[in-house]
Formats: sequence, C-alpha cells, structure tokens
Amino acid sequence: METIGKGTHSRIRCKQLIDCTGNAFAASLAGYELLREKETQPGSLIFRLEGYDLESLDLNRIREQYERALQSGELKQGDASVGIIHMLRQRGDNAQHVFGADSSTAERHSMTNIDGRASLLRMLRFLRKMPGCEKTYLASMQTETGVRETYRIDAVYNISHSDYITGKTFDDAISYSYYPIDVHDENGVIPKHLDDEIVPTIPMRSLVPKTSRNFMVAGRCVGSDRLANSALRVQASSMGMGQAAGAAAALASQNNITPIEVPMDDIKSLVREHGGIVP
Repeated sequence: METIGKGTHSRIRCKQLIDCTGNAFAASLAGYELLREKETQPGSLIFRLEGYDLESLDLNRIREQYERALQSGELKQGDASVGIIHMLRQRGDNAQHVFGADSSTAERHSMTNIDGRASLLRMLRFLRKMPGCEKTYLASMQTETGVRETYRIDAVYNISHSDYITGKTFDDAISYSYYPIDVHDENGVIPKHLDDEIVPTIPMRSLVPKTSRNFMVAGRCVGSDRLANSALRVQASSMGMGQAAGAAAALASQNNITPIEVPMDDIKSLVREHGGIVP
C-alpha cells in the first residue's frame, strides 16, 4: 500500500490489513464488493444550546411559529428532527437531521459539515426571535457532522436483521453488540429496542470480505443488512470488533494463516488477556 501526505510518500507492506475507516475506503481500493442503499440515513451535528429558561417559555407559541417557519422555508425539515419542543428540552444534543450526509469522499464530507452548520445557524437565528429565547447561545458544538451510513462490505457472512434481534450466537462469534435497531429517516427515528436478555453477537466471517484472505474490516462497514447495520454502527460495537480483528490479524500473521483459519479459542483468549469481553 502507498500513502501520500504533505511532503511524504510511503510504501507500507503488511501481512494483514484491517479497514477501520467506517466507509470501507481500503476495501474499495482493494477491489472488494461493497453494499450501499439508494437512500442513506441523515447525519446529525451534535451541539448544546444555553441562555433560556425552559419553564418560562410559551411552548405552544414557539411550536406554532416553528410550523410557520417550516412552511415559509425559513427552516428546513430536519433542522429539529425531534421537534422544536423536544430540542429545547434537551438543549440541542442529537436533535438535528442533515439529509444526504455522506463522508465517503472529502468533497461530500465537507458539504455534509457545511450543511450541518447551516442547519444549526438557521435554528439559532429562529430561536433568538422567540420570546424568552433572545439570549440563546451556542455553548458547544462538535467539529464534524456525524454520518450514520455509507458503504459496508459484502462479507463472507452478512448479519441479518433476524440474526441481530434474536441474539443469534454464531460459532465464530468474536464480539457483542447491544444497541437497538435505529434507522433514521425523514420522519425522525423511533428506536426498536431489543427484547430483554437478547444480546447480539458478531461473527468473524462478517469482518471478512468475500474472496479475501488477509483483509478484514471493523466498525460501521461490517457485513450486514441495513437494519442490522443501524445498530452495529455505534461506538461500543465498533470497539469490540476492532479489538477482535486486531487479535485475529496478529495471530494470523504469526502463524501464516488467514484470519478465518485462526482458532476461535485463540482469538478469545488474546482478547481476554487484554481486558476485552467476548462471547
């Protein structure tokens, strides 16, 4: 693999490669088949608002003005994906939808960040015209708009929605997940929580693209259908996949075999040795 930066040009040789980009960048460069939906989930810019007393606000009036602003085009659908009142109550946070959010190229990622900040600016300007919100200010804002969905690999085994919600335990399970099915769309989001005592697992085969030998992924681009991926994409699940993939890659490299050929007991033992949790 060759990497190029400011004043640098390096060639990297390795026995095993793990793609943790979330967008399957390395998998794409390597020529593996990728999966993507025709319409992907909106992104969100996380922020916090301060400067108003929620208890003193005329929420009905603000709700009415918000609906009028949507109709006039002053605000856009998604500027308050959870509704204006809920957004005020939680003081922002994960309260916005940026439609078309995409981080698969530098240009698209830049536009996603611009769109997220423009949405926030529209909302801030609107709120400052509402009685009791005149002094509303931006207390904090993340540096980038979060992107929920781009590409995922076509893996040796793609985790299905049914696998996930039933907590299927795979013979080659190397980590856990826990998050609810969480597909965001133009109507907002209503998470579908897992039944009690259901704990999904992630098989090694889902980290390996079809036809590959010395290549794995970890994180959002794991092999899965769209519904399963809406839950698998979160940080804790990605961390579990990453540690397991690292252990599998190290053992495969040491023994000159492919990751799928590494005994599961050896992977789990190495993960546990470093404080990880495995099925």
